[in-house]
Amino acid sequence: MSEEISEVKKESAWERFDNKMGAKHPELWKILKWMAVGFIANVPELGVYMLCLHLFRNVASLGVFGFMAKIVPENDKYGLATVIYAYMISTVVGYVIAFILNRKATFHADSNMALSTFFYVLMVCLIIYTNGIIGPLISSLVGRLPLPMSVTEPASKFLCMMAAGLWSYPINRFVVHRKKKEKAQVSADA
Repeated sequence: MSEEISEVKKESAWERFDNKMGAKHPELWKILKWMAVGFIANVPELGVYMLCLHLFRNVASLGVFGFMAKIVPENDKYGLATVIYAYMISTVVGYVIAFILNRKATFHADSNMALSTFFYVLMVCLIIYTNGIIGPLISSLVGRLPLPMSVTEPASKFLCMMAAGLWSYPINRFVVHRKKKEKAQVSADA
């Protein structure tokens, strides 16, 4: 009797809810989970962004780290280089976290991991490149508002993260995190 019980896997309340919502509204549920995972990944991304800004602007000026002087030009009057580096580093951190969480939790992907990783890295490189261009522009526009920098910096980063989300969901859903067709479904289609 105990062997039968141990063989049956009990579903947690979350798994039951996930299966129920996935059956009723599959695409809407994937979008909602993707947004939740994105929010979870954006929290450390925003933290890394603020930390990088602090390090690049304050610690580098003290001369504590020698490598900082090499990556932040002395004639960077407006801090544009620090913003670009902070955007790039924090975006990498956020997307690595999102890839790990989305792979199984959101899309239940079982496709080739190497191919998925390749497509994801390609997508992230595109997003980092565009954030490197869009980020400082948005940062300078939001920075002109009569608000303190502690408000405008996170707000501009948040706007850039939202812009990237517009094109990254379809790429994540249909290119990166694919799910193999079930054998029964493939034979039924034939």
